[in-house]
Amino acid sequence: MTKSLQKLCCGLIEQNMNNATSPFTLPDGAPELARRFATIMAGLGALVARRFLRMPHLVGFTLLLWSRLNRAVRRFHRALTGTAKFRTRGNRRATVRVRGVTLPSGHGWLVRELGWEAAGYMSQLEALLSEATTQAALADLPAAGRILRPICRMLGVSGAMTPKVLPVVATPLPDGPLRPLAGSIAAAERDWVAPVQGLKFSDA
Repeated sequence: MTKSLQKLCCGLIEQNMNNATSPFTLPDGAPELARRFATIMAGLGALVARRFLRMPHLVGFTLLLWSRLNRAVRRFHRALTGTAKFRTRGNRRATVRVRGVTLPSGHGWLVRELGWEAAGYMSQLEALLSEATTQAALADLPAAGRILRPICRMLGVSGAMTPKVLPVVATPLPDGPLRPLAGSIAAAERDWVAPVQGLKFSDA
């Protein structure tokens, strides 16, 4: 990978960090779980930015992965607090889009690439997920768990600690007599023809 591409990635990361309001930080009063997750992701993001730029086969993923980690922090916070974010024209411009670039999808690929440093953040995330308070929060808020799953996969978090995505179960209709659709009674009365007295089908 050429030095010009590395310089370009550095510039894009710096620009994105300037556009983002305090990357990997959350507002005052954020839940402790969200703040602890943000701390882990901030360290991992700094590691990615530092190491990927020196690895020719990964330098092209630097901006994309750094941005996804930063976005995961904010999405996780919103999932825990129940706040929705509406995208405006201004923050659409700040959104990072790297066309034609797809992150590796193998389980634990980031730890395999970055070694013990990334494994340290994997251990921190596993420890956070193993706590009873975390498991209770994710059980009550499945959307928050879904946000963590891609992070768990790239770090190689064990399946036992990775938040589960429960299947959607259809709610059965209450028992009771079937009700015709609206207007069907009137239509049936309109189209019904009274049978002729004494007429049999065999006589038709």
